[in-house]
Amino acid sequence: MDLIYLDPPFNSNRDYEAPIGSVAAGAAFKDTWTLSDLDVAWMGLIADEHPAIYQTLVAAGLTHGKSMQSYLCMMAVRLLEMRRVLKNTGSVYLHCDTTASHYLKLTLDATFGEGHFGNEIIWQRSNPKGLASTRFARNHDVILRVTKSVSAVWNPMYAEHPSDSVKKQYNRRDADGRLYQLTSLT
Repeated sequence: MDLIYLDPPFNSNRDYEAPIGSVAAGAAFKDTWTLSDLDVAWMGLIADEHPAIYQTLVAAGLTHGKSMQSYLCMMAVRLLEMRRVLKNTGSVYLHCDTTASHYLKLTLDATFGEGHFGNEIIWQRSNPKGLASTRFARNHDVILRVTKSVSAVWNPMYAEHPSDSVKKQYNRRDADGRLYQLTSLT
């Protein structure tokens, strides 16, 4: 496996139903995690064979409660399997939100090892969600990128700009003759 993208449940503590009239109408999903959802054998296996992951799960349980611990245990089991099937040159992209992104980053670090975290990509929404009257609105999701080894494939992303476009945008010169542009930061 060269690349894995996952968009798992976000541990939002909400229930979801497919809209009436949609192909999935009637389907429902509970995004709340409890110890009863947790396979006790998973925690035992992780404790015995993956102590760094186990300590991460315990810390999450102590700081954020059993729901987060249960959720992360479910994710850890899946991440371990992804690591197993991933080629040494492969990458995993994990889509999440701010509910669990920090705990998932720690779980990824414990699963893939130090030095394999690649990026935290912020996917900003144009229409923020949330109670802006009591806090800043939630306006982004997170995609965490991790690699199996330092030999992971990375293909830089860029597109050349047409030279006439560059000339129009970068139409000023500094004292050393380098081109620059004046632009808004927002």
